[in-house]
Amino acid sequence: MTTFYVATRAQYVLVEAADESEASKLGQAALQAMYAARLGKQVTIRICTIRPATADEIQLQRWHNQMVAAGGK
Repeated sequence: MTTFYVATRAQYVLVEAADESEASKLGQAALQAMYAARLGKQVTIRICTIRPATADEIQLQRWHNQMVAAGGK
């Protein structure tokens, strides 16, 4: 499995996938959920970028997840 960076022009997610096709599907679903939660409605998602995530991006996401889990402390 590879960690992929999947992004629209404004938001991105990191997903674990076997290939770009699977990353696109997983990223589409995750981005759709993010936008729906933020906007309160379904919107059309246009993915602009799918590529393997860098080590720095993965580390930043882990740090972010830890901060959210700790309540931002």
